[in-house]
Amino acid sequence: MRLLALFSNLLCVIAYLSATVSAEPLYWSAKKDNKEFLIFGSVHVGSSEMYPLPKAVTEYLSSSDGLILETDVRKESEIRYPKNQITTKSILTAEQKRQLTHISQSLNLNSQQMLNAAPWITALTVQIKRFQQLGYENQYGIDNYLGIQATLNNKPVLSLEPMQFQIDLISGLKNDGQELLVSGLNEWEHSESNTHCLFESWESGDKQNLQEMGGSSDMSDEMIERFVFKRNHDWAKQLDGNDLVGSNSRHLIVVGTLHLVGEQNLILLLKDKGFTVRQLSTSKKAPCAFVH
Repeated sequence: MRLLALFSNLLCVIAYLSATVSAEPLYWSAKKDNKEFLIFGSVHVGSSEMYPLPKAVTEYLSSSDGLILETDVRKESEIRYPKNQITTKSILTAEQKRQLTHISQSLNLNSQQMLNAAPWITALTVQIKRFQQLGYENQYGIDNYLGIQATLNNKPVLSLEPMQFQIDLISGLKNDGQELLVSGLNEWEHSESNTHCLFESWESGDKQNLQEMGGSSDMSDEMIERFVFKRNHDWAKQLDGNDLVGSNSRHLIVVGTLHLVGEQNLILLLKDKGFTVRQLSTSKKAPCAFVH
């Protein structure tokens, strides 16, 4: 765009040619010695319109030594849920309670159950129901889909962290997840447009939009450190070592796209550890913007 004044005619040609190239969700090649990864940015819920996935991703899985996920959600039966220590109604203001009651009714949720549940449970329940209301289901999540494909092709499915770790991480938040819930309430007004923009940005591989979304939340620095940065560093350490996978291997890695953009993202951390990383996907600007 900086060259617009000098090369307007040329840019018209480039714009035409670019329009004929199909954008894709983000994926990268990462190599170090004889260890190779294809890293694919996921969204954990989705719709049938997101499929088929890029052929480069599905073909890589077919020829790989296995699949690496954040966690294998199919092992849900093994997790233990903590007992509620704090209720949602005990940590919300009167206005926030009225807002939650209105939101619950719009989602066909029992508002009293939401008020009596732990804040983190209320926050996740509202988020899941909102996704469903907007047409996005767990069954179409990238992790779920590729996990099934790996199993059908007799490929091992490995996890960077157990699901119990994720439950403990969320339930262990201060006041049983007060910040998580309040953040969701504060962002509710723009949740529909921002949710649709998230998926449009994912499908377009729009790194700038995705990075902006990751930084637009009013969550505290401490929470971002625990949920994003610390986990990214742990994953990079595992992938660089030989305990999770051997030194001579090829694996497809699927983690949330927001872990692959922005500060201290997994791509940058792997580069710091000596991996040669290059983006293989084709990106374009998504036709939307996040509302703050």
